[in-house]
Amino acid sequence: MDRAEQQRLRQAAWLMVGNGLRLGLSGAYFILLARLLGPEAFGVFSAILACSNLAAPFGYWGQSELLIQRLSNRRSAAAAPEISPSLWLAGLGCGGMALLLAPLLSLWLAETSPLLVGILLASDLLFIAIPEVYRGILIGQGQVAGVALIDTGMALGRLGAVLLAVALGWGSLTQWAILYGLMVLAVLLLMARGMGRWSKPSPPLAWRDLGERLVAGWDFAVGLAAAKTFTDLDKLLLPRLASAAAGGLYSAAYRVINFSQTPMIALLTSHFAELCRQGQKSLPQGCRYAWHLSPWVAGYGSLAALGVALGSYGIPWVLGSAYQETALILRWLSPVILLEGIHLLLSHLLTGSGLQKPRSRLQLLALGLNGLLNAVWIPRWGWRGAASATLLSEVALVLALLLLIRQQLRFPEGGQPSSN
Repeated sequence: MDRAEQQRLRQAAWLMVGNGLRLGLSGAYFILLARLLGPEAFGVFSAILACSNLAAPFGYWGQSELLIQRLSNRRSAAAAPEISPSLWLAGLGCGGMALLLAPLLSLWLAETSPLLVGILLASDLLFIAIPEVYRGILIGQGQVAGVALIDTGMALGRLGAVLLAVALGWGSLTQWAILYGLMVLAVLLLMARGMGRWSKPSPPLAWRDLGERLVAGWDFAVGLAAAKTFTDLDKLLLPRLASAAAGGLYSAAYRVINFSQTPMIALLTSHFAELCRQGQKSLPQGCRYAWHLSPWVAGYGSLAALGVALGSYGIPWVLGSAYQETALILRWLSPVILLEGIHLLLSHLLTGSGLQKPRSRLQLLALGLNGLLNAVWIPRWGWRGAASATLLSEVALVLALLLLIRQQLRFPEGGQPSSN
């Protein structure tokens, strides 16, 4: 094993340790919050968070992936001019998205206060976007340990907020929105200080640089938004097309799925910069590197899916009897762990090889399929329709990405078949 591979494994270990801490903290937060709010209010809260997750890539405009791609072949000292414009874009973009979406979302969630929707939506957009830009900077510079610190800090902030809510006896969604907004503000201020941006004025954002970043970040934003659709669109649709309680039960199951993906995401995140470097040399070289990672993704995804399905029977004991049906939903959704792992690996490969445009087109087509199936099946079958739409869309996207890679290997840049 060469030194570079040892370094990447150390980085993956840092992420796994950090994500392990985050997993425990987030698990405690999830259990306490689900019990505190109950299925109905938890479903509304999850719908608002799902909207922010879908909109966030356009809030920070794909700057995290753009930074990883740009910084992966540079020294850390050369990265400073990249950082401030990305933070400017993330802050301005999230503010604009919140102003645009808050009135629409309050109409969609008809029985929820517009002010409450606005506070939660704006808070969560910033809570996603700013740390995501910081992650892009750290991963691009090879400082993966810092990513683990960011993730752990965010999890600590959430857990602290829900513990305070429990201590104060604040069980309503309005009271939780106040605490959530204050927590986001405090964590982001501490994060900015830790990143060394606290006392350094940011340079103004040049119009030319803004245009270049918007154009370059668009494909990343589209791809990220499409990827998030598979995990979040159904949570947004269920409270309106079925019921808020069904949305809460389904969202609780998906939280468990998200927790189980932590080690696999840590592995792929730690190798993303190297995948970009290999892919920039040639697609075949990127494929060889992705093939090196595939046994880990497939092996872990299969074992985690089986473990989640078997462990689902303990969900009512952990979350309470009100979440009895969440155990069944979890068994339906368990294959998503493997499918999303393969999907993420293929997407990283295409991004690293400079093929984000065709990748984004396929993800948009899969997004449309997912949305159509959810719109038709949720009113008929409730959460079963949402789960079926997610599984079918994931399978379709994985197959489409594999076909795209095969086509690019055979006919690179529309030319003759590759000899590699």
